[in-house]
Amino acid sequence: MRINLTSVYLLCVLALSFSLSPVSAYSANHALQEDLYRIYDEYESAIVRVKAAFRQQETEDKPSQINLRIGTGFFVSKEGHVLVNASRALGAYKIGIEHKGIVYPAEAIGHDPVTNISLLRLINTPKEFGVIPLSFEEQEIPLGTFLFSLACPLDFDVSPIFGILSGIDKKLGDSIFPTAYYRTSITIGSGQGGSPVFDVNGRMIGMTIASIPDMNGSYCLPVSSLARVKEDLMVGGKSLRGWIGLEVRENLSGQKEHNVYISKINKSGPAELAGLKVDDNILSLCDVPIKHISDLPSATFKTYINQLSPIKILRGDREMEFSIKATDAPKPDESLETEEVSQSSK
Repeated sequence: MRINLTSVYLLCVLALSFSLSPVSAYSANHALQEDLYRIYDEYESAIVRVKAAFRQQETEDKPSQINLRIGTGFFVSKEGHVLVNASRALGAYKIGIEHKGIVYPAEAIGHDPVTNISLLRLINTPKEFGVIPLSFEEQEIPLGTFLFSLACPLDFDVSPIFGILSGIDKKLGDSIFPTAYYRTSITIGSGQGGSPVFDVNGRMIGMTIASIPDMNGSYCLPVSSLARVKEDLMVGGKSLRGWIGLEVRENLSGQKEHNVYISKINKSGPAELAGLKVDDNILSLCDVPIKHISDLPSATFKTYINQLSPIKILRGDREMEFSIKATDAPKPDESLETEEVSQSSK
């Protein structure tokens, strides 16, 4: 549900009036109102509208056409780098970035379609614009935290949108996410995808990457993951997340705290070279606890190609730690030999 700043004020007055005196409630909500104004004033000049043109190929029935996709983005460097959703930039033959009513040509630096993030760079930059810093620091954000995003809906100016943190999800149905996503009540209308999201203290917590129409909400990529993706794209134009060369299964009875076991290991792959074996019980990877299968992608997200990462396993009754060097994932057409899972029942 989209709420303007006046609605935010009324909502907070209603919520806090049950537990605070009238004077205290007014003071608390006046402070919140001022915080939201401050966030808007501080970051509004960093927000842009992305306009990307896509060619639709000519067919026998229709001539070639140009389709325009519009979204929100924001500056992340004084050199003119901008983050937007990959769904608004990947495959475009021409990209423009609108800032303060002026459109600047931009070039693509790299795309990560898995997380729906693209990094662009303006060929010519505005004389003055803001920058939103990204933090690699992991953040613990309680459910119910008030959130605030800045977006460019339709052809309107930068607009504030209010919501709350509704959940932290690693999967939706049968789809497992590449890392944990924040689920928020911030809706993504036309032109609003790719907006930065803040808490009421002005701390950036992430970027909107997907809408959840059935819930009138959206998913947000946490800022620590976003910073990782941005650096990958800056360095190599693509994701540099590693492949560790194993497959897993989960003990669905869940009688133990850690229920993920190695079911297959690729021959001469990172897992085999590290000394891992089929039936090893994975406890953690990159210091991320592995309790369920959905935890593994978030941990693998933290690996880097050709760099060692710690992995802890339980082999029988013995806890062991190894260093695993992630590599590029093999191409889909490459044949991979694997060691099959043993028939032990766990």
